[in-house]
Amino acid sequence: MAWPDERIVIACCLLIGAASVLLAPALGYDAWAWMVWARELIELSLDTTGGPSWKPLPVLVSAPFAWIDGLAPFLWLALVRGAALYAIWLAGRCAARLAGTPAAAAAFVVAAFALLVSTDLPRTALYGSSEPLLAAFVLGAVLLHLRDRRLTALSLLALAGLIRPELWLVAVIYGLWCAHHIGRRRGLIAALVVVPPLVWVIFDWAGSGGLAQGAATAQGQTPTSAAREAIPALEVFSRLGDSVIAPVLLLALAALVFAWRRRNREVLLLALLVIGWVAVVAVMAQLGFTGARRYLAGPAALSCVLAGVGAGWLIAAASGRTAKYAATAGIALLMLGFGIFVLRTDARLLSVARLDAEQSDQLSGAISAVGGRDAIVAVGKPAINPYEQTGLAWKLDLPLRDVQGTWNSTQSQPNWQPPAIVFVAPARVAGPKPAFGPEQKLKKLSSYRRWEVFRAYR
Repeated sequence: MAWPDERIVIACCLLIGAASVLLAPALGYDAWAWMVWARELIELSLDTTGGPSWKPLPVLVSAPFAWIDGLAPFLWLALVRGAALYAIWLAGRCAARLAGTPAAAAAFVVAAFALLVSTDLPRTALYGSSEPLLAAFVLGAVLLHLRDRRLTALSLLALAGLIRPELWLVAVIYGLWCAHHIGRRRGLIAALVVVPPLVWVIFDWAGSGGLAQGAATAQGQTPTSAAREAIPALEVFSRLGDSVIAPVLLLALAALVFAWRRRNREVLLLALLVIGWVAVVAVMAQLGFTGARRYLAGPAALSCVLAGVGAGWLIAAASGRTAKYAATAGIALLMLGFGIFVLRTDARLLSVARLDAEQSDQLSGAISAVGGRDAIVAVGKPAINPYEQTGLAWKLDLPLRDVQGTWNSTQSQPNWQPPAIVFVAPARVAGPKPAFGPEQKLKKLSSYRRWEVFRAYR
């Protein structure tokens, strides 16, 4: 197959990603935290003791633009959404390369569509999470390895290691393989393996004063944490099945069977990588880490590649034109039949993301309505619906620990302290409303669109 220039593909993906920001400029809880940390990094005041667990790559990428108000969030969203599109392209490219010429076209289409309708890629792209970049780095590394560009592949794994620590083990194993087979530039190989963990730990230590702050935060028990289950490791493996549509798993299994019979080492090793990666997340969940489904974004993307290979080989193995048409139609119906439900969910998710973006913009108006940053900070640490904590910290130019997110707030235990200016929005996208205790004195200061603002006294 003749492929377009990769630089043109990347440019188109980034342009579409940038255009999509105008449609729904919504950042999630973690993404707003990264913007706050990026600003603090360039001001040499990094404080990672509040908010989500520390993650270096989004902060380092956004830091050069954080000093220009509003630019860093826009560029980060454009990059993430462009990366999601490029990851879909790369999934198809990897599958076509592994399947070989007779099966390449079918493998490309199935793998790309499988990743498009995966459970988490569209959602994480909409809200500026780092998983689309992770998928692009990992799939890019696979494609570069297949082209015998091993050092560049290792470089992408190193970048992925600045997003998820599970990649450190993958980078170590691949780095040892590169050192053995390349036999040169071992200093560079060692640096690519060692630097990501060092960057992760050093910046977190500088921002928190301790070496275990990020790990402690990552072990926080969320309602959807796999660590809450009776056997967390088994829950993690089941979540891989939830992260892709059912035909992907069946086609990936078909690819594994074909690869075993054909002694295709590349496909077998790819399947082993998927299993090993999920196993690492499972062990971490067993040790108390959350094991969230989005942690499986890499294995899910690789499973889509395997599914494309399986589809291509199944169609190529059919004898006769009629059998090939039947196999193609059957696979297409399966993929579309399951995928349509995900696409409908994604369409509704876009509507919610636009509502989230509007509400975030209205928060700026609510801030102005009560006198702006100085008036709010003069009262005490402001409080707000939990999902908006990091966004308010960004808008007020405050460290995350200086904004009270009202997590698990109830009347008997509000989980925030007056005196404070309290911002309250509907729970649909902002999270549960802050609860006011019976002993707290309140004065309503303002209403602005979806926001109500109160002053709370002791």
